[in-house]
Amino acid sequence: MSKETNNTWKMKKEIKDTIDLEHLKNSQYPEDYLHEICDSLVPVYNHQLIDFCSHFEGEEYWDLWIHNELGGDDPLSILRGNLYALYSILASTVLEEIREEEE
Repeated sequence: MSKETNNTWKMKKEIKDTIDLEHLKNSQYPEDYLHEICDSLVPVYNHQLIDFCSHFEGEEYWDLWIHNELGGDDPLSILRGNLYALYSILASTVLEEIREEEE
């Protein structure tokens, strides 16, 4: 049984699939809306978080495990914060792409 891998492409697709474009366009604070989405995409359960990050492929793999983007106090908080930070970066990219498509 092979485990499905995760990468930034899949994460961006997940963000795009979650966005309600009408809500985003009418939102006074689109960045806040995207942060809500990113927060909802980070696994809640510790085993899912570890599983997600363990099966991540890409240059960001070590960023998830080594950095402490949000100043977590314990390993799981650090991992959760790093994954949220990566989702946030990707969400900003998605927002830029959406804005470019509208022009």
